Amino acid sequence: MKKNMRFGVLVILSTFFLHVNAANFFVANTEEFNAALQKVNAGDCIIWKNGNYTDLKINFLPNKNGTIDKPIVLKAETPGRVAFSGSSQICISGDYLQVQGFRFEGICTLGSEHVIDFRVKTTGKFSEANHCRITDCAIVNYTMSEASGANNYYINLVGTYNEVDHCYFSGKLNKGPTLVVEYQQPKGYVPGSDGAPSTHHHIHHNYFGYRTFSSNGGEQMRIGTSTTSFSHGFNIIEYNYFEQERIEAEIISNKSWNNIYRFNTFVANDGGMVIRHGQQCFVYGNYMKGSSGRTESAGLRIINPNNTCFNNYVENLEGGDKSLKAPITIMSGLVGSELNEYYPADNAIIAYNTVVNSVGPAIRLGMGNSAKGKPMIAPKNVILVGNKIINSIGKNTDPIELSDPNTTYTLKNNFYNNGSTNITGFSLFNTKEIIQKNEFKYLQKSIDQSVVDSINQRLSVHHIQLTLAEITQFNPQWIVTKQQVGVSWMKMN
Repeated sequence: MKKNMRFGVLVILSTFFLHVNAANFFVANTEEFNAALQKVNAGDCIIWKNGNYTDLKINFLPNKNGTIDKPIVLKAETPGRVAFSGSSQICISGDYLQVQGFRFEGICTLGSEHVIDFRVKTTGKFSEANHCRITDCAIVNYTMSEASGANNYYINLVGTYNEVDHCYFSGKLNKGPTLVVEYQQPKGYVPGSDGAPSTHHHIHHNYFGYRTFSSNGGEQMRIGTSTTSFSHGFNIIEYNYFEQERIEAEIISNKSWNNIYRFNTFVANDGGMVIRHGQQCFVYGNYMKGSSGRTESAGLRIINPNNTCFNNYVENLEGGDKSLKAPITIMSGLVGSELNEYYPADNAIIAYNTVVNSVGPAIRLGMGNSAKGKPMIAPKNVILVGNKIINSIGKNTDPIELSDPNTTYTLKNNFYNNGSTNITGFSLFNTKEIIQKNEFKYLQKSIDQSVVDSINQRLSVHHIQLTLAEITQFNPQWIVTKQQVGVSWMKMN
C-alpha cells in the first residue's frame, strides 16, 4: 500500500513540474509570433490574443519540434474570438505541432494560396508537417467568387500522420475542393507509380456544410490526384458530417489506395461518395440521406479494381434515374485508360448494404462513361451479396440493372420487396414480416461466410478484423449528428 501511495505522489509531482515547466507566449502580431517561435520548447503554448486580424501570414515553423506527449500548441486566446480575413492564412511545418481555436471568415483575397497549409515555403522549398494537428478551427464563407477564377483549398493536407478534427467548414464558392490530401512526389517520380510515401492522415468529427461550384472541382474532399493515384495512402476518414454540397457529383473523391471511409453521415447533397481512382479502399458503416428537394442526391460509386463497399445505409436518394447517381453504381472502365480516366471495378465486393425509399434502380452494374469516346471494358468478378433493397421508387423500381452484359459477377442472397419478380440473386420479402421476426435474425440466411472472411482478409492490411454483426448489420449508433462534430464554440442545430 505504501509503495503504491509513493508511486501516486511521484506521478502527481511529475505532472506538476511538467505543467510548471511549460511556458505560455502571448502574441498579437507577426513580430511577437516570430520571436516566440525562437523560444518555444516541446509542451509550450503560443496564445494569439483575441481580435480581428486582416492579411496575416502565419508560418508556424518553430525553432524546435514538439513530441508525441508534449506538442507545441498555437491557439486562440478564446476559441472562436481570433478572427482572420483578407489574405490571412496559417502554414505549418515541423513535428508534433497543434493549431486550435481560430476562425477564418469574411472577405478572402488569397488567390491560389490555401487557407491552412501543412507546409511552409522556406528558401524556395516547401518543408512539410508530420504528426501535426488542426482542431477546433472554423473556415466560414472565407471564399472568393467563382467568377474570380481562383483555385485554392480550405485545407491542404500534406506530410505524414497529420490530423484534422472537430473543425467547421462552410461557404466555399470558388474552384478547388474544401480539403485535399496531396502526396509528395520524390525527385524522378513517374506519374502513376506507387513511389509516393504513404500519408496516414486521420480526418474525423468535422462538419462540411454548404458548398457550391458550377463545374468539376467542387468536392468537399479529395484524397489524392490522378497523377499519384497509385499511392498507398492509409488515410482514415471517419465520423464526419456532410450536408448541402451542390452541383458537384462527388462529395468525396478518392484518388489513392488503401483508404478507409467509415461512419460518415451525408445529408441533402447533390453528389455521392466516389472511389474515383485507387484500389483496396473500404467504404463501410456510412449513412446517406437525400431529401434535398433538388432530385440530384447520389449514393456510392465504385471505379477501379479491388475495392470493398459493405454495410452502408442509404435512404431517400433522389438521383437514381441519372446514369451515375444510382444508390450503388459499379462502373466499367475504358480501353487504354489514362490515369485521369476510368479503370473497371474488377473484384469489387458490394455486400450487406441497405437501400431504402430511393429512386431506382438501386444498383447499376457495369455502368460506363463514354464521354472520352473510347471503347469500354466491363468489370469482372464483382461480388454482390446480402444487399437489401426496400421500397424503390421512380420509373424503374428493379433492384438491379445490368448496364454492360459483358460484366461477370456473383449475385446471391440479396433481398428486395418491390419491382420486377423472379430476379436471379434476389429474394422477394415482406418488410412487415422481417420487422416482426427481427430483421437481423430473419436475414441471417443471407450471410455468406466466405464473403465475410474475404472482407476481413482485405481489412487485415489495416490490422482490422470485424465481427459478423459489424459486417452485416447496420448499427444506428454509427449515424453521426451535427452535435457530435464541428467546433466546440459554435452551436450546431
